[in-house]
Amino acid sequence: MKTNKLYTLNKDSLDRVLDIWNLESSVYVPVGKGKDIQLMPLGEGERTEDYINLTLPVKEMVFEQKESLFKWTRNEEGIDVEGLAHQHSKNRILFGVRACDTYGIAYTDRFYLGEFPDPNYKSRRSETTIIAVNCLRAGQHCFCTSVGTGVFSTVGHDLAFTPMDSYYLVEVGTTRGQELIDKSESFFTGVDDTILKEKNDLMERVEESFPLKMDLTNLWDDMSKTFDADFWLDEANACIGCTGCTNVCPTCTCFNVVEENIDENHGSRVRYWDSCQSAHFTRNAEYHNPRDAVSRVRYRIYDKLKYIEERFGFKGCSGCGRCTDVCPTYISIIDIIGEIQKAAKENPEPPAIHQITKIRHEIMDREIISQNGLFSPDVATITRVKQETPEIKRLFMKYDDPELHRNYEHKGQFFQVTVFGEGEVPLSIPYGPEQTDELVFDFKNVGSVTDVLFKMKEGDKVGLRGPYGRAFPYDALKGRNLVFIGSGVAMAPLRTIIEPVMANHEDFKKVFVMASALRYEKLLYKDEMIEWAKVPNFTVKYALKDSTDKVDAYSGYVNDLLPELDLDWSETTALLCASPERIKKLARDLMDLGMKPTNILVTLETHMRCGAGKCGHCKVGSHYMCVDGPVFNYEEMMALPPEY
Repeated sequence: MKTNKLYTLNKDSLDRVLDIWNLESSVYVPVGKGKDIQLMPLGEGERTEDYINLTLPVKEMVFEQKESLFKWTRNEEGIDVEGLAHQHSKNRILFGVRACDTYGIAYTDRFYLGEFPDPNYKSRRSETTIIAVNCLRAGQHCFCTSVGTGVFSTVGHDLAFTPMDSYYLVEVGTTRGQELIDKSESFFTGVDDTILKEKNDLMERVEESFPLKMDLTNLWDDMSKTFDADFWLDEANACIGCTGCTNVCPTCTCFNVVEENIDENHGSRVRYWDSCQSAHFTRNAEYHNPRDAVSRVRYRIYDKLKYIEERFGFKGCSGCGRCTDVCPTYISIIDIIGEIQKAAKENPEPPAIHQITKIRHEIMDREIISQNGLFSPDVATITRVKQETPEIKRLFMKYDDPELHRNYEHKGQFFQVTVFGEGEVPLSIPYGPEQTDELVFDFKNVGSVTDVLFKMKEGDKVGLRGPYGRAFPYDALKGRNLVFIGSGVAMAPLRTIIEPVMANHEDFKKVFVMASALRYEKLLYKDEMIEWAKVPNFTVKYALKDSTDKVDAYSGYVNDLLPELDLDWSETTALLCASPERIKKLARDLMDLGMKPTNILVTLETHMRCGAGKCGHCKVGSHYMCVDGPVFNYEEMMALPPEY
């Protein structure tokens, strides 16, 4: 391999070089006119150099707008699942990519290849070579110089071409780029780094020619002061939910998953680009949606300008200006930045609405043991079914492959359970780490997937992915008083920690299980609670709306029972599972009794789709509930954006 990393290439020789590269790889080049520029295979259109940018970001070549994740087939033996990560075009060279898009590629590499690597993205990216061609003029809404991602490419490329007078200066970014040079070495002339002065002088002239320049030094502080500014309502009223802004963004990575069935015995799961600007994006079961029109529009801006960088260290906005170009109602991120800065100057005193806590990575660094890959489930068989309440069932399951049980690690808080042909739903793990030969799930019939799951019987096949999420910290609870508070099916996530606490009750002080429901028949674990109450330091208390003669129950809210527990609240940890609204009411009452918010542990349920921090549906601020949670302490919960 050559050691020289700088070359020149005569412009007249470029087409011949592309032809050579195209012999072993598929070379894609810019084709089109005006604003309609797309990458096409070499020879399928006239290559153009007269363009500001590609119409769509180059990410569409490695993160496709629609792609299959796995296919399944039902046969006499059961169900076969085949991952489809490698079903795509091979060995491609993308030529003519601008700096804003190479920066986007560098970010999507970090996003998709970091924690829980995405197998589809990894497979495509490993066979894609990126060749940047630095741009010499700005589009109407380009502002890459303001966010520091341009004007010339610095990351995300294998080779970077800078157009000079009669030649290109070619900079090698990776070994793969050098290999391309070697395949056509007779056309390239090695040069030393003195030529970089000429390149840097050109870059300064191009930067000076950009009409849009903004000082974003204090933008994060300004954003924290203007979270509830009046102008957000105007922006929300202008938005028609077309999702064009996110479709053309180089750093938008969100997706949804759906089932595509051939017949009752054959089908597949596919994913497609989704958008945080869609009304359905954060909608939970029973149609609860924590994000309204104002918070949707605001979230996109905060994600682009703050949350992504806060979490991943990459700018969430590459300054390409596409979102402004494509918006039919002219919602401009550039104008919104101006509004943020103006409002912050007019109201310099308001405190920050929320502060983001330190991100934890202990769950994210863990790999999932699976036969079929991150997004493909492993097949399991339902071994038993128990009707808990009229709306809640308990399913016992075993993996069809016993090896998965032998290697099972109880690290996590929930599984993604697949009903083949219908979809997937996150379910909490209601049993502790002792039960590794049989997985057990309690769930409420609240949606289309759970409706089918509710009707399934012994011997039926399902799919499992997981466990995912951050569980309750068992070891940190030893030696303390514990108060478990759950309502209805919300008791299921708490049982994950109740079981090992009960099995080792001598390691704890007083333990209270506070169960609430509208009436006794709707309580989960009625039989188990009777047994829990027999454990020496365990006490079970009931709070019901309707009276009953089954147990001694308080008629009212569980909050009313807390003062009479006679606990040293400084030595107590509370573990809560309820709606966010109920959690906040419970937490306020507990803190009034003297508890610290760090000793109140909560499990937060959101619209979880992928379970691995990729699809974006459960993202709140810079946190992904499925990997940073769903278990948080109350101080952390209140540090999340107030939309939750």
